[in-house]
Amino acid sequence: MNYIIFDLELNSKPFKNRHPNEIIEIGAVKLNEALEVIDTFQSFVKPRIYKKLFSIVKNKTHITQADVNNAEDFKSVITRFKQWIDKDYILCSWGHDDFHHLKANCEFNRMGVKWIKTGIDVQKQFSRIFGMPSGHSSSLEGALERLNIPIRENLHRAYTDALYTADIFRNIFDKMDTQIVVHKK
Repeated sequence: MNYIIFDLELNSKPFKNRHPNEIIEIGAVKLNEALEVIDTFQSFVKPRIYKKLFSIVKNKTHITQADVNNAEDFKSVITRFKQWIDKDYILCSWGHDDFHHLKANCEFNRMGVKWIKTGIDVQKQFSRIFGMPSGHSSSLEGALERLNIPIRENLHRAYTDALYTADIFRNIFDKMDTQIVVHKK
């Protein structure tokens, strides 16, 4: 069984609309059962809905217009991602939002979602382990600080955030509540 720790960066208008928040970057780390990193994945995604990156997204992520303009489309990237994931895996992310956005983008692009099966919400596990009140959760940066994991690279990039989430996952793995490990969305 492999653990796929993934993170997404999104481009969207800063208000609700009928389109999903569009994935512009996917980063992931593959851990084996011994929680060792056995592979990584990173890809930008060419936007289909919002072809220009919004300034808030550019400022937060430092992803450039050229990064996404030169990227493959969503279907190509997801096809490669699914091949990279392989079989016998559990998806994991910092929070449940990335599960939702991945599924919504797949549905919007008329791609199957059965592979987005069970998963672990690492943020929820962390919050439970550290006794955070119901409805409150730690930021990725806050969790890293609490676990004394040095922040060497800027946050808000999919690949970097996936690496940091994998570090947190390994640190709290033996304290996870198996009753709430599986997340279906």
